[in-house]
Amino acid sequence: MIALAFLIAALSSSSTALAGAASLPSTAIVVDDTDPGFQKFGPPQWWYTATGTSFNFYGGSTTYTFNVLTDTINYARWSLPVSATLPMTYEVFAFIPRYHSSTTNARYEIVSAGVTTTVAVSQNRYYAEWVSLGEHYFDAGGPHFVQLTDSTGEPLSSRRIGFDAVAFVPQIVATPPVTWPAGAYLPLVSGGASSSIAATTSRYIGTMDPARHYAMGCASGRAGEQGTLILAFGQPWTQGGQYGTIYYQAGFPFASVNTIAEASKAFLLGYWEYAPAAARLNVAIGTNNYRGATLQPDTSFAHGQAWGQMINQLHTWLQSEAPPGVSERVAVFGGNDIEMSWNTPALTKAWVNGYASATSRPFVNFGTCDGCPTTGNPTQNPNNGWTVDDVWFVNSAPVAIPFPEIYLRSGINADQWYRMSLYAAQNKGGPLAFGGLLTQWQACQDRGTCGGLTDNTPQQGWRQLQDALNADPRTAMPLPPPSDITWRNENLTTQSAKDANATEADVSRIPSDDGAIVEEVLPPLSAMEFLPGNAWVNGRVAIFAGLARDPATGGDDTNARGGVAVFAIGAAGEYIFPPRLMRAPLQTAALRVVRAEDGTLILSDGDVLLRFDLAAHAWIE
Repeated sequence: MIALAFLIAALSSSSTALAGAASLPSTAIVVDDTDPGFQKFGPPQWWYTATGTSFNFYGGSTTYTFNVLTDTINYARWSLPVSATLPMTYEVFAFIPRYHSSTTNARYEIVSAGVTTTVAVSQNRYYAEWVSLGEHYFDAGGPHFVQLTDSTGEPLSSRRIGFDAVAFVPQIVATPPVTWPAGAYLPLVSGGASSSIAATTSRYIGTMDPARHYAMGCASGRAGEQGTLILAFGQPWTQGGQYGTIYYQAGFPFASVNTIAEASKAFLLGYWEYAPAAARLNVAIGTNNYRGATLQPDTSFAHGQAWGQMINQLHTWLQSEAPPGVSERVAVFGGNDIEMSWNTPALTKAWVNGYASATSRPFVNFGTCDGCPTTGNPTQNPNNGWTVDDVWFVNSAPVAIPFPEIYLRSGINADQWYRMSLYAAQNKGGPLAFGGLLTQWQACQDRGTCGGLTDNTPQQGWRQLQDALNADPRTAMPLPPPSDITWRNENLTTQSAKDANATEADVSRIPSDDGAIVEEVLPPLSAMEFLPGNAWVNGRVAIFAGLARDPATGGDDTNARGGVAVFAIGAAGEYIFPPRLMRAPLQTAALRVVRAEDGTLILSDGDVLLRFDLAAHAWIE
């Protein structure tokens, strides 16, 4: 057993497992772009330097240049130090910075023992990671260096090439000792510190049936979940003088705050009846800030006020009705998925003020920072007229607890929130007090795919945000556990679009062909993927028109253009995942459905008219 443990430990620490890794073994010899062993060649005016934290760049800075097609102009070398042990086989690693490294064909030349080996790396695939360039034998002579040029074969100045650090890891085979002390053992640890971080299960809500909510609470209790979880009840709405939401079903069913409160009580009951006696949980009852105030003005201040009153009532119920000791370890909070692209800062802040006027219970903001500054673009303004001060306002204590979406594998979301916390530290008296973070790994599995871009696991998301914050002493903090959101409602595979505890939402519908145009309704897609204008629905399919985005940009509109999101609708009225997200065949602004005729949708961005085939689900040229 001891020998086996040694073998596993040796294999798990081997540098051959480090391709695309965040760290290196302690034996690594690192030559950074600020060290004497790094030399730049070519016109100095075409060399650039970027600075930031170690979360983005090795040593806090990086060197970069723009590419040329074939004829090299600028290049650089990292030389193996003369103090290095020779002869020796070294595995060579290149550090790919998070920013300024967009080329898909960085050609590293490893010169060793008189032999030049070229290894091509797509820097665009890696984010602040060490990438292996293979094992190479370095003899006692020389020279020994790694060279990278600006020649990539891509269109002139279309890509950036990152010249950060290079590492040389000696390949020494460890030999186990012949004898072991009595009782000796080697503990095995996998995945680093974040692997021990347990996530709670948050849920997009697709039912108002209390029995289903009780089952979901039981599931969280049986799993012994602790920390914070979110019940996301959907888009704010008013109907018949009542406040509430339209939740996640294709028929857009409406649920009042009273109905939502009863469902939430059932969840809380299920949790405390099945959770371990010492388990502690915060449950956030969530809505979002999507456009409700644009369509219905009462969903700004007044809706926030009604939501705050509901949270007050739930808190009072928990204090008075729960068994002794439960209210000390189970708590209820408000929640709002605030995204810059979904509404204006004025109307969103009005909701926050309305909420705060009705309760002293904080709300959990499980939203985004669309278009917020990053280390790669520190002067960028958030989307839709927001300022960084507006973003701070809706994430500041004592009203709000920031619990951001850290979806992107690239780490851009984590970098955005680090910079928001830095803004708060520099301008508001202290950094943001994060209550945790949200990922959507399970939701991506439920839906089929997130394209490998927005499907951080909760452990990956936690590690990204923790590392980004702790790389700067001004924002460093111990980050509470994450939560991962799912589309599954416990023991429920299909649901009626109109269930026993809710009524069909009274949305604006204009008869058209054999379907209807529906205004101001949010599809179940992140704003990083799609920002809708309106939809056409006929009971079998829902086609949302709007703005299709590249999730890799973290919600930035730079490369966005008009498009549609096509959802099939199941027999019970549920959305079928994954949808088809189809960008317009030419560059347009956000699209809207104008009319339907003869099996064709007519869409417009105010200037260009496009046609979409309803049967083939394809653009008509």
